Amino acid sequence: MVLQINSIESLLQGIGVEALAGEKLTVMVGDTVRVHLGVDYRGPALDGSIHISWGHQDTWFNEDGNKQDDFPVHFDQSIDWAPYSFAFDVLIGGDYGAGYDMYAKIEGVPGPDIFAPTLLNVLDVLGAAEFRNFEIASYEKI
Repeated sequence: MVLQINSIESLLQGIGVEALAGEKLTVMVGDTVRVHLGVDYRGPALDGSIHISWGHQDTWFNEDGNKQDDFPVHFDQSIDWAPYSFAFDVLIGGDYGAGYDMYAKIEGVPGPDIFAPTLLNVLDVLGAAEFRNFEIASYEKI
């Protein structure tokens, strides 16, 4: 069983802006990001949870506690591989900054946690006013 992050989507004032897995998404503090995941499962019926987090990957993953959440999931009993798709909304709070990484995992199931591949540098969070290209365009005698 391999968990896969399919895409992430920013819900900016009701307008969805989607990025495929690995692409950069820019949001504001207070925005909600919808994460689309997929996994194939076979085995007995079981319940678990999916943990989604943004942070920075170093020797280990340093999570930002204001950019993460856990979501309950259920897998039906199946002898054959059955595809599952999920979409979960994560509120982006806390600090702003560039270059956030993301990971997701299935936990609370028998055996070790099932990790999706970590996506690096996929989220920039704006939190302060920014300006650019401020200049004097011209001046004249009146």
